[in-house]
Amino acid sequence: MKKLAIIGANESLECFYKQAKKLGYYLIGIAYEKGAVCKKYCDKFYPISFADKDSVLEVCKTENIDGITSFSLESALPTVIYVAQNMGLVSNSFECAKKLENKFTMRKCFTAAGIPNPLYKLVKTTMDLDEIDMLFPCIVKPVDSGGSQGVTKVNDRKELHNAFQRAIKYSKNGGVIIEQFVDGREFSVEYISHNGNHYHLQITDKVTSGEPYFVELAHHQPAQISVELMSRMKNMVEKALTALDIENSASHTEIKLDSKGDLYIIEVGARMGGDYITSDLVRLSTGYDFVKGVIDLALDDFETPQFNKTKYSGVYFYSSITPFVKEYIQRYKDDPVIVEFQINKEENNYCYRNGDRNGYFIYQCEQKLIL
Repeated sequence: MKKLAIIGANESLECFYKQAKKLGYYLIGIAYEKGAVCKKYCDKFYPISFADKDSVLEVCKTENIDGITSFSLESALPTVIYVAQNMGLVSNSFECAKKLENKFTMRKCFTAAGIPNPLYKLVKTTMDLDEIDMLFPCIVKPVDSGGSQGVTKVNDRKELHNAFQRAIKYSKNGGVIIEQFVDGREFSVEYISHNGNHYHLQITDKVTSGEPYFVELAHHQPAQISVELMSRMKNMVEKALTALDIENSASHTEIKLDSKGDLYIIEVGARMGGDYITSDLVRLSTGYDFVKGVIDLALDDFETPQFNKTKYSGVYFYSSITPFVKEYIQRYKDDPVIVEFQINKEENNYCYRNGDRNGYFIYQCEQKLIL
């Protein structure tokens, strides 16, 4: 049996571990012991910080792994690429890792390639804030964080300073992106790439709380858009993947469609999307097991994606913003479209970021489920 090393083992990865274990792979987890809830799915587990690339490499050499992934954990991608490139395994290149270092380096690649993206500035100190000439409203976000952490829409300079202080707390490297606010609908586009060939899997309709924090409240597949708009999105994403040198990995791209019909690429992750989008929704809407595809890619067993299902799937999150979702979760036995659910034991009083949500349910049916 081939050995797969998985970098990271926190709660956000549990949906991927469960699926991988169900498929019968030999799993070696590498992560901090604290919070490593996925340890129970591992055939072997090493309590090592994935920030220590050389120690992780040594473990992977000792275990003679056949492939490595971090599923949706973006912060582990540099280690994944470091190990894979040093062991001759399938992954993106060091050049790709450099371009994906943070949102700023990524945006520079988009701009150089002529790909429409919001105007942006990198800010590291409060003194820099007074010098920027960005038009309001704008979005403030950490340069190297995800999950809607520290993201705020601001309308004036006073709000800008408060938002900067909030965002900088979530930045590992002490940087904040101030970017043009783009109104309109938000989507994510899911791909898997092999040897530079990009295979489109699905487009997701994203529902957020809106300003000021843009917490993600629901996702639906497939997105209800025209064939023409789908083609424009795919062309934009494939151009971005090529510009970023993403050749051997999953990818999760966020796009906005403004009120004028113009598309803007927000960011690209050379990884699977979180929030059950890629662990569950793609499989439920298309029949393609994205988790298996990513594992097979890492193990050099990749096969061109095949689709055998056309259904609607989605996830609704329960939170202080969406209290009505709890009622649907509680009556799941009477609703055959609900395939999975969870309610947290402890509930947060207010939802400032994705991590403050209190539960969810996943559905699959013949039409989009509108609550």
